[in-house]
Amino acid sequence: MHASGNTYRNLIIVASSEATEIWLGDDDGHLVQMEVGVLNSNLHEGSYTVEFGLGTTTYPVHLTADVHYTEEQLKSGPSCPKPTVNLEGLCLNPKERE
Repeated sequence: MHASGNTYRNLIIVASSEATEIWLGDDDGHLVQMEVGVLNSNLHEGSYTVEFGLGTTTYPVHLTADVHYTEEQLKSGPSCPKPTVNLEGLCLNPKERE
């Protein structure tokens, strides 16, 4: 990932449905976080990609400040190519994250 030093920024993404999965990855293809309905995370500044449902269209997020997006806002902007996904060492079961 192309992070800019140790500066953290707050990223909030609200899906159009409470049941929508929000997949956040870095631009190197590593899954950073998955949430359902609302993603609220503190991340290093850098470039990320977002999908609303795994395997759907990918949208870029360039994190340089604290931001709050809706699914509609991101979908109204440009899409981006999907990075090659790297799931090595990842726990995909939300119950195991508790």
